[in-house]
Amino acid sequence: MSATGRGITRRGLLAGFAGGVAAAVIGPRSVAAAARARVVRVESDKVWAGDARDPQVVAAMVDAGVMALARAATRDAAWRHFVKPGMRVGLKINLLGRPLIYTAPELTDAVAAGVISAGVKPGDLIVWDRWKDHFGPTRYKFGRGRHGESVEAGGRYDAARGLAGSEGSAPIDTIAADRTDATISLPVLKDHGTSGVTLALKNVAFGCYDHYRSAHEHNCDPYIAEAYGHFVTVTRVPLIVMDATEACCDGGPRPADRGRLWRENAVYVADDAVALDVVARRVIMAKRAARGLSDTSRATRHIETAIRMGLGVGDPSRIDVVTIAV
Repeated sequence: MSATGRGITRRGLLAGFAGGVAAAVIGPRSVAAAARARVVRVESDKVWAGDARDPQVVAAMVDAGVMALARAATRDAAWRHFVKPGMRVGLKINLLGRPLIYTAPELTDAVAAGVISAGVKPGDLIVWDRWKDHFGPTRYKFGRGRHGESVEAGGRYDAARGLAGSEGSAPIDTIAADRTDATISLPVLKDHGTSGVTLALKNVAFGCYDHYRSAHEHNCDPYIAEAYGHFVTVTRVPLIVMDATEACCDGGPRPADRGRLWRENAVYVADDAVALDVVARRVIMAKRAARGLSDTSRATRHIETAIRMGLGVGDPSRIDVVTIAV
């Protein structure tokens, strides 16, 4: 049954919880707030209609999370907190886990709509991932999306503006370096056999660079942290919207079967990749423990490297996790 048939509309959902969001997250911030990070978790038991995500529910979740993160009372004001008219914006999706798990088009559509509502022209919005052959077994189609945005693959690199890391050089994708002014990262909540988790930091580090051969060694450390640290010197990452409508706790980043997945029924929104990865790592490890799987936190040391490099807030006591139910 459609969202309308169940009496659920995007406008109704937003109206229903807007007051609660304001009460929960809008208020004075202390002087020490700059040393803190905020991660917003938006959850809903209405995400799924059978095996399909309800696009109106997902859109309402995304907007609610962005409003909460921006501490804004309206949707449009919230999106204008992160992007402005005249900007060229890239939405960096993650298709590596296809065909079973990848950034849901419903989530990408919601973010695209929000960016356009802030005044970004549809022609200045690119939805992309690095590998052309990753698009095939997904629901993404090259060309113009439903809002007029461009959907395309990367794969062209700028070596001069790329990473000169401690263990090698990695050219940066020109979509991020030259064709957009800001990247909104849309990772997926997944584990990883080498780096322990593949979240906000890794979606940029491996998804926006032609990485060198040894980048996966030593649990992808320090490559992930170094690449992310370089990326934010080239372009901005004002916002991260993590797809946790469905997540992977074993066999990632490309699980072999659906038994390794679970429906988290959530979206995480943040502007600090390190803080988001600290929170999301805890979610994955808790799910692994619940299934009797080993704790692989030791493999996620790239997060600690990113903390030491000052790329974000890593102390859990300084990360405010706000939960909203839609």
